[in-house]
Amino acid sequence: MTRTNSTRATLLTTLPVLLFVLLTSVLPICFLLSNAFSESGTALDQGGGWSLENFREIFYDSYYVGRMLYTVALVVLVSILTLMLAMPLTVIIARLKNFWRSTWVVLLLTSLALSEVLTAYAWQIILSKSSGLPGWLEGLGLLTDANSWWPGFPAMLLVLVYFSIPIAMVMLLPPLSRMDGSLSDTARMMGFSKIEVFWRVTLPVLRRPIFQTGLLLFLLNSGGFVISQQLGRPSDWMFSVFIADFMRSFNVPFAVALALCLLLTVVVLVGVTYLAFGREGANSRDV
Repeated sequence: MTRTNSTRATLLTTLPVLLFVLLTSVLPICFLLSNAFSESGTALDQGGGWSLENFREIFYDSYYVGRMLYTVALVVLVSILTLMLAMPLTVIIARLKNFWRSTWVVLLLTSLALSEVLTAYAWQIILSKSSGLPGWLEGLGLLTDANSWWPGFPAMLLVLVYFSIPIAMVMLLPPLSRMDGSLSDTARMMGFSKIEVFWRVTLPVLRRPIFQTGLLLFLLNSGGFVISQQLGRPSDWMFSVFIADFMRSFNVPFAVALALCLLLTVVVLVGVTYLAFGREGANSRDV
């Protein structure tokens, strides 16, 4: 009777989860697959037949493959730069007293409440000549013939990193706060400087949280398009911008095929990266 009750309780708790996954993940993916293999410009429910035309067009034209590789390289660069900036800032916050640390946590969570759209428009104002930094610096005589600093690759890269830093800091702060302080104290007693402690103690101990945060940043930025579209030139646009353009032009099958190619590329890269670098961290003891 006890085993029967346990099995029944397991089914009652598992069945809602399975139904939720089915409705929110499996069925939408099946719908996307059915549209991706339909004729370009039509969908299966509109009378379109099965076809590989969309995928042949993607791989026949090297432009789409090049933009996908460009997007992956850009997202990797954004993740690396974000970790390089977020890690020392998080170390400083983790060493603060409880009140100030809590204040910073609230500020970080508040910044995450701002949407990508608001962030992009705010930085457009900051980087414009009429009301932003270029005009102010020109008025102070520090610049001559200043122009707006957007659109362009530097502006897009800057805002992508800015948008990602609070996410990385929120992810890194808990393991940093739980880190055994005696490790750093012992290293200082042995004559290590603060920089040496950071490189030779803090980073190796936190390699697993850093790795996980980097993967999260890679996944989040792979599908971003608002910042890229608003602050970059067409030559700087990420792959998701082209997917959105085809959606707006009602060529849904081709847009879905592009999205599936991007999704498959991201999944393969994340899997390879985890197999190459994540096993050691996964088998190590949590901080």
